[in-house]
Amino acid sequence: MSAPLLSLSHLSTKLFGIDRTVRMFQWLGERTRVKPRPDRTPAQDIAARALRGLNALPMRIECLDQAIAVWFSLNRHGHPAFLKIGMRLSPLSGHAWVTCGDEVFIKTPGMEDFSVVAAYDPFTTLVTTPAEPASPAPDRA
Repeated sequence: MSAPLLSLSHLSTKLFGIDRTVRMFQWLGERTRVKPRPDRTPAQDIAARALRGLNALPMRIECLDQAIAVWFSLNRHGHPAFLKIGMRLSPLSGHAWVTCGDEVFIKTPGMEDFSVVAAYDPFTTLVTTPAEPASPAPDRA
């Protein structure tokens, strides 16, 4: 599914812009969410699967489209991930990446020089089961 996902992101960002593309992927992700399992797939594996089709596509897929695909896939599988877009002034350049917990995906050298100019929140929340059941509320009679 990675090649169609990357292609959709590529075409959508070119035709509709970043905000509309992100909203479309949020909408799609909320409707196709994977049911959480106790043996959740690690975030690194999901990100790798989202980028697997890069070499099969005839067009160049930029970091923005890669980041959107990874952000979508991680959130869809229950890993709350943030999509970040940054700029640096010298030399003038931009980059998009995804953060999920302490992990960063779609890295580039010198990332610490980028200032975040846009960020998109996760569209999923982490589903965890409590270690011990909550105690019932005291009875007030």
